[in-house]
Amino acid sequence: MTERTSKSAATRQRFVDEALRLFKDKGYEQTSMAQIASAAGGSRANLYLYFNSKPQIIMSRMQEIEAEVADLYAILNQMPDHTPDSMRQWLEKARLMWVQYAAEFEAINRAMAAEPNVLDEWLGLLRRIASVQTTLYNGCQTEDERQDREVHMATLMTSLERNFYFLYIRGHNEREDRVLASLARQWANLFGE
Repeated sequence: MTERTSKSAATRQRFVDEALRLFKDKGYEQTSMAQIASAAGGSRANLYLYFNSKPQIIMSRMQEIEAEVADLYAILNQMPDHTPDSMRQWLEKARLMWVQYAAEFEAINRAMAAEPNVLDEWLGLLRRIASVQTTLYNGCQTEDERQDREVHMATLMTSLERNFYFLYIRGHNEREDRVLASLARQWANLFGE
């Protein structure tokens, strides 16, 4: 990597990091591109070399973490069983990811409420992940049955997302053990265990 490329990547990352911080502190809708540029120590013109809009900033970060989100769900294909206990262990891995990417998930949630294209991109990510499962679709006799299981998984992914948002982003974790136990049973049920 050349020095120029390295400097460009650092500048781009600074814009993303400051945008995520501002979205959390001020709110997504209340943050302007000018505020992002200023907070990152750059100009609006420089920011626009990298990003044309706030949704573009969010979606670029979503694309950067998509592989890790997909890897989390790929674990389901490798598990020897899908009992509530094993699903609870998997949920712990999911929790760690949510804690690691708390700023990103907070910003994504705020942006989805205001930007239809961000919502479409997030739903597309969930669909892409659900569609590549193999263990889940073993034994499906028809395409309708396969699609039903895929939709079932997507609804559980959305439920996990909402529950984790409230537990680990918004801090409403007073019933965390019960929520996780319920989610573990639901995921085990999806896989027929």
